[in-house]
Amino acid sequence: MEFVVSNAGVVSEKELWNENFITGHSVYEVIRIIDGTPLFCDDHFARLLVSAQLGGFNFRMEFSEFQAHISVLISQNQKLNGNVKFVFSETENQSHWLFSFIPHSYPSPEDYSKGVKVGLLMAERENPNAKLIQNAVRSVADQMIVEQNLYEVLLVDRHHKITEGSRSNVFFVKGEMLYTAPPTQVLVGITRQKVFECLKQLDLIVIEESVAVSEMNQFEAAFLTGTSPKVLPISSIGNQKFETQLQSVQKLMDYYDEMIDGYLKLFYCGG
Repeated sequence: MEFVVSNAGVVSEKELWNENFITGHSVYEVIRIIDGTPLFCDDHFARLLVSAQLGGFNFRMEFSEFQAHISVLISQNQKLNGNVKFVFSETENQSHWLFSFIPHSYPSPEDYSKGVKVGLLMAERENPNAKLIQNAVRSVADQMIVEQNLYEVLLVDRHHKITEGSRSNVFFVKGEMLYTAPPTQVLVGITRQKVFECLKQLDLIVIEESVAVSEMNQFEAAFLTGTSPKVLPISSIGNQKFETQLQSVQKLMDYYDEMIDGYLKLFYCGG
């Protein structure tokens, strides 16, 4: 039996199921748990506060409470690895919050070496800087992923510019230059933020400029960043093929994994 932690206490998932989490106005965050440690938890909480403010939510929870609830969830479910989703939902008269483990799909070693297939979807998020539940875009994206056997779909705006993945950010590589959509057009993922830190250390240049669909053939490589994929090479976007073993991308993947290891060691040492 799966347990969830909510404002109603620790209960079974079926016992708590509530329509308000679907029909209500909701903000959410997804955190990866590695060996019992919520990865970059402080960064996720900071983004949650921004999303709540942008979405007009009356969200009041201290970071210490947020951490404690995740610890209880891990303990109750006896799960040391996976993805935890936090949802805060408001209706006219009340609010609810919920922590739960959700299904996840981590890339295989082959995915990291050979890259993954990605498609394109003409769609734009409302208020892209806030991590709000937007079921319309999610539903179409999920259907397309299943029907076309894709790992992810990239959203294309009205100007035919590629902005972000349905649940990830995307970078394009040309030599030592990397291109990604500016923060005004996307949900700034925590992995994206950490990748920027890695790229600075690797002396690679990032240009925050969205790439047009017609410009994809000008780039050697592309990769996704996100909670589940980490840094994941793309083998193709539609019919456009990409290099999956580019040295600069491989260096970035290694550096990001080292950053995760460093965070986990600091956490274990009580840092």
